[in-house]
Amino acid sequence: MTLTIVADRNDNLVRLFGVLKTLADLGPAATAERDFSDTATDVLDKTLQALDSVQGALFLFDHSSVRLNCVATAGFDSLTTSSYLQLGRAQAQAWTQMRGAKIIQPDDRKILFGDTVSPVTSALKCVMPLRVSTSFVGGLCLGDRTGNANYGDGEREALGLLSGHLALLLQNHTLTESLRVQVADNLRLLSSLNHSYDDALEAFATTIDAKDQHMRGHSMRVGRYAAGMASSLGMSDTEITGIRAAGQLHDIGKVTVDKGLSNKPSALRPEEFREIADHTIMGHQIVSSVRFPWPQIPEVVRSHHERSDGSGYPDNLRQDDVTLAVRIIGVADTFDAMTSERPYRKGLGSLQAAEELVRLTPTKFDSNVVQALLVQLRWNFQGNGSQRTAPVLHGPQIPPAELDRLSMNLVNRLTGNRVYSA
Repeated sequence: MTLTIVADRNDNLVRLFGVLKTLADLGPAATAERDFSDTATDVLDKTLQALDSVQGALFLFDHSSVRLNCVATAGFDSLTTSSYLQLGRAQAQAWTQMRGAKIIQPDDRKILFGDTVSPVTSALKCVMPLRVSTSFVGGLCLGDRTGNANYGDGEREALGLLSGHLALLLQNHTLTESLRVQVADNLRLLSSLNHSYDDALEAFATTIDAKDQHMRGHSMRVGRYAAGMASSLGMSDTEITGIRAAGQLHDIGKVTVDKGLSNKPSALRPEEFREIADHTIMGHQIVSSVRFPWPQIPEVVRSHHERSDGSGYPDNLRQDDVTLAVRIIGVADTFDAMTSERPYRKGLGSLQAAEELVRLTPTKFDSNVVQALLVQLRWNFQGNGSQRTAPVLHGPQIPPAELDRLSMNLVNRLTGNRVYSA
């Protein structure tokens, strides 16, 4: 008897450690940069391994059509990611009211799936409703286990530990997809207009910055800085218009970022920084579905945090791998961030920020673009910038001699302080 108890305890410990390992693996799997279908399949596979299951499916609940849409499946020959289980009102209510994992009994099939009989519903042995708070978001359905073992209290407990992660994966996908569709629809409407884009783009820029009180006006200022720099670099009017639009939309992915992280007054944890950094990826997904008259926008949205030495994100690109438009927005974005207050620091004056940018060039930034910023600063402080390109500058006016000094410092950094004579 004692040996049996010890063996059971050892089995439970092995299973507990397996579930804990799965929990540790689910986070990176769920946040990996790839299609949702690939992520859902990976997460389902890890869950099945933890439970010794050979058949399983992950379903997302569609409230509008009252059905469970399959997003990942393993071991069911007749089930694909285009399959769904249609529910009636009574079945949806049964799923919503279910508390914890349920080991399926013969009478449960009609309660949960109605009168429709299919090879999949007939093969199910255990189901787990997935909810975030009180909201039912989907379900995990399990079939056979290795060696035809039964599901018991140990498996129900393991499902209780894993269900929160699975529910959040489905909830985040639902919210992100809904937001992506809404923004993309609005941007498509914008791109179909035959008259001026300016008012609509400014409205989008204002919306992007609205979540964070410290970001108010950021996207508009970046667009104006960037347009002025593009003008200094001799770009055409059409190119300048595209650069301004890219600046106004560069942070569009931040509409998916938790407001609490954006306004956090202390240092971010690595996983929090990753969530904020992913705004480049989410933004790229949003704008890639829209045909803009300015083809550089998707690349700018994704790559404006890349740096010349490859230390940026999300792709660790180097200067030769990114276009001039990306380099311009990168400098404009950084300059405005430096001169703006954040919850964790005060903003720099324009001169201090310009000095820091020169110090970081050419390691981090393109020298021609930084030089164009210095030219634009001179013009704007002298009152020569147009309303469309003139940024709101911080701190006292920079004397022209200081800007000349910075320009010379930039040249010296590029030439290694070498002096050439005839």
